[in-house]
Amino acid sequence: MAATQPLRISSTVAARKGIGFITTQAQERPVTLTTHGKPIAVVMSAAERDDQLRLLRDVELKVLSMAANLVADRSAMLTTDQVRERLLGTD
Repeated sequence: MAATQPLRISSTVAARKGIGFITTQAQERPVTLTTHGKPIAVVMSAAERDDQLRLLRDVELKVLSMAANLVADRSAMLTTDQVRERLLGTD
């Protein structure tokens, strides 16, 4: 969604410019607030956050699906009697 470069701004300058400036900028691109040159917070639009959360959920589901397929591929099918023997330790 963010078509332009993220904005980096010190928290001191951001405080002087006000919340209105930050929120307006965040609608166009993520705004990284810094202290002593180090990032401390990122402000982004709700739409951008929703897009990122949706992408993370999609990736999470894909990873879980791949892991389940790996387990299924490596698992051997056992009969009920075989499972009982393994659980109870009887031969």
